[in-house]
Amino acid sequence: MIKRQLSAAVGVAMAGSLAISPVLAEDKKPDTSDQGTMIKLIDALYENGAIDSKAYGALRLSAAGEQPVKKEKPLTPEEKKAKAAKGAPASLTFKNGFKMETDDGEHSMEIHGRIQADSYNTLNNTDATADRFDIRRAYLYAQGKLYKNWEYLIVGSFQGSPQLVWAEINAHLWDEAQFKFGQYRFPFSVNESTSSRNIDFMERSIAMQFIPGLDRGAMLHGNPTQGLYYGLGVVNGGLRNNAGLKSTGIDETSDVDGKDFLGHLSYNAAPILGHKDSIYHFGVSGSFGQQPTKPGDANYQLRAVTETNSLKFFQADSFTDPSVDLSRIGATTVLAHGPVKLVGEYVNNNFDGKVSGQRFNRDIDAFYVSANWLITGEKYANFFGKQNAFGDIVPTRNFDMKGGWGAWELAFRFSHMDASDFKADNAVGTGRLSNGFANQADAYTLGLKWVINPQVRILTNYIRSDFNQAIISNGKTLNSEDGLNARVQVNF
Repeated sequence: MIKRQLSAAVGVAMAGSLAISPVLAEDKKPDTSDQGTMIKLIDALYENGAIDSKAYGALRLSAAGEQPVKKEKPLTPEEKKAKAAKGAPASLTFKNGFKMETDDGEHSMEIHGRIQADSYNTLNNTDATADRFDIRRAYLYAQGKLYKNWEYLIVGSFQGSPQLVWAEINAHLWDEAQFKFGQYRFPFSVNESTSSRNIDFMERSIAMQFIPGLDRGAMLHGNPTQGLYYGLGVVNGGLRNNAGLKSTGIDETSDVDGKDFLGHLSYNAAPILGHKDSIYHFGVSGSFGQQPTKPGDANYQLRAVTETNSLKFFQADSFTDPSVDLSRIGATTVLAHGPVKLVGEYVNNNFDGKVSGQRFNRDIDAFYVSANWLITGEKYANFFGKQNAFGDIVPTRNFDMKGGWGAWELAFRFSHMDASDFKADNAVGTGRLSNGFANQADAYTLGLKWVINPQVRILTNYIRSDFNQAIISNGKTLNSEDGLNARVQVNF
């Protein structure tokens, strides 16, 4: 009995001392030895049954200089409704663009833009093409998510007549299976999938003029396991999606009755092997559908321009068969370690049709190989994404006038296009080469890139193109083209 009373008395004394301890703390820091003694006394009180577990926990926290965590009272249905009506609190940040995001991470919107100011200069046959300054791209776009899983992207182009570039919705319910709808770019190749702000050279290879591009439709895609990516799509098969045809942009619709079907599968083995500084990427793609045809309409002629973006060297007359079958096969390899990267891509386009009861079959084969070196030592693996594309190069140290030089890259590319099935003596409507054009070309591009910071870069490219036969441009005959181009680019 005496023991229990003594314990209770000690407990009362302890409670009193703890109650006034905050006041004393204003003038003097608590003595750690006294604090240890109080904790031992509280433990003794609990072991003797003088205090219950609830009081023990509260006294223990107070003795340690902490406050017990108070549980918030659950909201009533009316209170929840009132809170939702006020909207979720959000914050505005800047990282490679402006981003607004709610504090719970459920909703976001990012505002981005891109300006590419170019200079084109011909070094030989200067009368065949015009030297000029140009705005290659001027994009403004928004992207983000709603209710965490519903992602969106809308891009407008303003360098000429305003037109829609992207308008896509991605239901990102699972990483393994995502559903994309709208106007989007199918991931047929690394060069095409990589944004124009991040491609290795000012222009894509001549080989990439003969693969699926932007089109309208739907796609199932995802990452079933680390390093593996796939895509299965169905699209209109309009002008943007077909080899060599001129893009009609904002008014693009389906030009054929039926749809194009596309597939892609790629795998990067480096992550699973634990080689974080490397890329071992291999991909295959394919598609089949129909080539839009309209005899006499120049928009429906197959065509290709050099990598200077100044000279059209290949053109074929329109097909007259309204149902020309078009199939494609593509293959990609990306090998990289540290600051060195090798890329190779191949694509075959096959056109099969019939004119006056006679079948015709025409092929266009094209490929490129490139080698890149980040002189300042950044690693390409840090910029390669999960969906078959490269992202922004982030310098180890931005250019800052205080010793930072940004990132510097040296690159070389060889491209080849063979459309020798398209001859000048082919029958009308079967893929006949137009007068004054070549059906084979080789291109050599040497590039130097200065990434000042992730948002600003300067590029210069020297391009040499050789044709298998003389072409005519502006009344001038030429067998080759040499160009020196430059670009200042800002993106945010």
